[in-house]
Amino acid sequence: MNQTCLQAVSIGSASARWLWLAMLLFVTLTGRAQAPISVSGQVTDAENGLGIPGVNVVVKGQTRGTTTDGNGRYQLSVSDASAVLVYSSVGYVSQEVAVGNQTAISIRLVSDNKSLNEVVVMGYTTTTQKNLTGSAQAISAKELKDVTTNNLGQLLQGKAAGVFVGNTSGDPRSAPKVLIRGVGTLTASSNPLYVVDGVIGGIPNPSDIETITVLKDASATALYGARASNGVIVVTTKRGTSGKPQITARFNKGVGYLSLGNFGLLNGTQLYDLQRAVFQRDRPTADVNTYLPTPEANANTNWFDQAFHPAGNTLAELSAAGGSDKTRFFLSGNYYQEDGILRGTGLNRFGLRLNFSHSLSEKLRISLNTAGTVTRGYDNSNGSLYGAYTYLPYDDPYYNGAPYNPITGAKRWYGRDNANFIYNQQFNTFKENTLAGDALLKIEYNLLPWLSFSTTNRAQTTIYGSESNQDLRGNAAADVLGRLTDFSSNTYNLLTSNLFKFRRSFGNGHSLDGLAGYEYQTYYYESLGATGKGIFSGLNILDATSQPESINGTKTDNAFQSYLFQANYGYNEKYLVTTSFRRDGSSKFGRDRKYGNFYAVGLTWIASNEAFLRNNATINNLKVRLSYGTTGNADGISDYAAQGLYSLTGQYAGVPSAMPTRIENPNLSWEISNNANIGVDATLWNRLNVSVDAYNRLTDNLLFNRPLQGTSGYAFITENVGAVRNQGLEVVLSGDLVQNNAFTWRAEVNAGLNRNKVTALYGDRTFVANGQRPFALDMPLNSWYLRRWEGVDPATGDPLWQKLNADGSATTTNNYNEATLQFIGSNANPKLFGGIRQVLSWKGFELNGFFTYAAGVTLYNGDRNLFDNDGAYDRYNLMALQPSWSRWEKPGDIATHPKYVIGGNKNAQRPSSRFLENGNYLRLRNVTLSYDLPKSLISRAKLSNVRLSASADNLFTITKFSGIDPDVSETGDVGTKYPFSRKFVFGVQLNF
Repeated sequence: MNQTCLQAVSIGSASARWLWLAMLLFVTLTGRAQAPISVSGQVTDAENGLGIPGVNVVVKGQTRGTTTDGNGRYQLSVSDASAVLVYSSVGYVSQEVAVGNQTAISIRLVSDNKSLNEVVVMGYTTTTQKNLTGSAQAISAKELKDVTTNNLGQLLQGKAAGVFVGNTSGDPRSAPKVLIRGVGTLTASSNPLYVVDGVIGGIPNPSDIETITVLKDASATALYGARASNGVIVVTTKRGTSGKPQITARFNKGVGYLSLGNFGLLNGTQLYDLQRAVFQRDRPTADVNTYLPTPEANANTNWFDQAFHPAGNTLAELSAAGGSDKTRFFLSGNYYQEDGILRGTGLNRFGLRLNFSHSLSEKLRISLNTAGTVTRGYDNSNGSLYGAYTYLPYDDPYYNGAPYNPITGAKRWYGRDNANFIYNQQFNTFKENTLAGDALLKIEYNLLPWLSFSTTNRAQTTIYGSESNQDLRGNAAADVLGRLTDFSSNTYNLLTSNLFKFRRSFGNGHSLDGLAGYEYQTYYYESLGATGKGIFSGLNILDATSQPESINGTKTDNAFQSYLFQANYGYNEKYLVTTSFRRDGSSKFGRDRKYGNFYAVGLTWIASNEAFLRNNATINNLKVRLSYGTTGNADGISDYAAQGLYSLTGQYAGVPSAMPTRIENPNLSWEISNNANIGVDATLWNRLNVSVDAYNRLTDNLLFNRPLQGTSGYAFITENVGAVRNQGLEVVLSGDLVQNNAFTWRAEVNAGLNRNKVTALYGDRTFVANGQRPFALDMPLNSWYLRRWEGVDPATGDPLWQKLNADGSATTTNNYNEATLQFIGSNANPKLFGGIRQVLSWKGFELNGFFTYAAGVTLYNGDRNLFDNDGAYDRYNLMALQPSWSRWEKPGDIATHPKYVIGGNKNAQRPSSRFLENGNYLRLRNVTLSYDLPKSLISRAKLSNVRLSASADNLFTITKFSGIDPDVSETGDVGTKYPFSRKFVFGVQLNF
């Protein structure tokens, strides 16, 4: 190396050569004068004096380092006396020690209980991780911001154990299905309750969320009583802090691409070769060219390319937070835009929020939270989603350079549906606008040092309007010379929550706290819709239609009244007891059963505070939780389900008429969930956090529309019948696998297991046919009830199904109508689901990878009824065979698919277990690489932080499912699904 340097210097001046020689001499002499120093010692716990294993000991500013052994001892060589050693370990406060002339350095690390003391927002109350008695999981804003979406549910997917998020559509306007600990109802709602900023309701704009807490067991949810049977999602929006205002600007720009998974359709050549061969086999005398295009036509339209396109998305946020000791504020504005990958779909959203609080005195505090959102959605796809799956590749969407209308007959159109969505997209439009406003006023007053009163009052309104314009030049309304439909609705929601809260400590380690309160909520909805026909192109005013076609409108309301009480007792930070009681009344229920009582009790033992575990080097924290309680459900049924009603919307000979439509049920009341939970939380080796919960949830008095005989004159009566049980296990593992001065690696895995079954129906029923998804005693909900597929007859290529005979024996049949409808033995409920997160950090860089998964789920791929149909719909395109599939061609073939026959092969395409598929998957939901610019570089621009990021959503999915996407709702049905996009997003965040 020195020789190379001297050769380089030789081309310079003489003075430069002497300078290089002097520097080399100095380095040589210095290196000889300062030999490496060997430092050894022991790292112990400041509280118990025990050695701490796995402590990182690193030379500051370098990657050189080591870790302590099982007794906390270490040995490390440093270059010179100026070195500084950094000692760090999960659960302890880091220390820095200058080496100087020391060769033996032993230190004591102080425990860092920040994680145990982190505040967990429970809605009405707050607590700490250490004192948490119920089953609840908190998710920070940082964890929520990895995925690019407009919807809170998709942000939650895979991030909380026991929370299943199923997505039915990739449309930016759609919302997923969120389930907490399984489905616990037959026909009522299974949606969780949303609580924003302490009280029920609110507008949880993803840009303004500070934290989310998912409440799962009765001890955590019982304060919400009749509303909490399906769990509670508590959202806290951002707040201001005292001190210099902090300004944050964030901008993301991305693009989404179509992802078809394992799904594929035949191209024009493949379909032509198959159908021509079938014609030659089955109809040798037919003129194939009258049915199929000639090969010279080179017809090969990819309709997915016509229906989908790369679609942009934009996120812009600007917020300011600050204040003083008395006054604090948070002000934000945000804009989100996403074009759907399906042409003609998308949304734009504008949001504003102001959270303001002021202490008028030491006893009186006032808070005002306001939020407004304007969302503009549109869907001008005109059936392109369905068409992309089914249109034939033989058809060309253009004629003489313009979109072709098949109705004109100017050229041959081979598809079954004599329509071209590209033509109709020129004319037909659908747009919708939603204006949502939310105002929350909270006043808190400290009556005594241990007693306070608060009143929280929320007003919400949602104004919705939509317009559907079917131009007379399009196909949908050409027969009526155009059609225009306007719809509008208004929703109003008012809530008042009034609470007395108390907290006292007394004696030697005793504490008591709790609350008592009253709530009242009222809801009102009204809508008006009208349709007119006969309208000139380009007009969109109902008055311009020549004839009215229909008019409709509705008004509905309901009210809830609640009394609530909670008391918590703690002793010596070891034992905690939580009790709660709530009495709820609802206008939805019968006059004799409007009120229900709900309660819960929770016990917690912080075993790690006991003397026999206090000095344990392995178990640093250990907490055992037990709880039991009841919650209720009133959602998903009509506001007037208990009342005997007449329908007054009909007419007879032009005169208004009335007819009975519902039987009164004065005993209709709440669904009741009985919840038992046992949980263990532990921290091991100051590195690994473990949380395990086992639960048993029995929901009875289910709200169900029991069918009535037709002779009664009524279709059904809403009653409390039946019961459903959910049992499961939830596990969360997290920890810093590696943590030193230069590099950290944090990992988290959560898993939820749930088993579900119907334990009671009504009367002596063991089976209830409810549309296409029957219920059966001792069977899981969402069980598949179909004809059992028995494969393909090797001799004939016919489809085969199972037929159960009267004597219990089973045979096969190729007659679909003779096949037996039966429970197949599988269901759509995943047996295991969750998420995996890996975070790697190094010198300002952070790589965040997040996976979601589901296992043990069986899906019904209903798409295959249409385009895996063995020739039944020969004017639709055909699904390409998967690698493990084969089509019967000659006697003796062992195939998965029957013989292809123009017009169909004995109903082989009809619903059966043939189309049930394994829905297991592992998806890289998001990967993000970010970099925080060095402080020295940005300080001159008065910036406190600059973060650059690049991320990808839905980068890949590992699955055997033959459809586009196995991520679906809890029903397990897959139709012509709007696919999810593979997104690539680049962003920058500035903090001033």
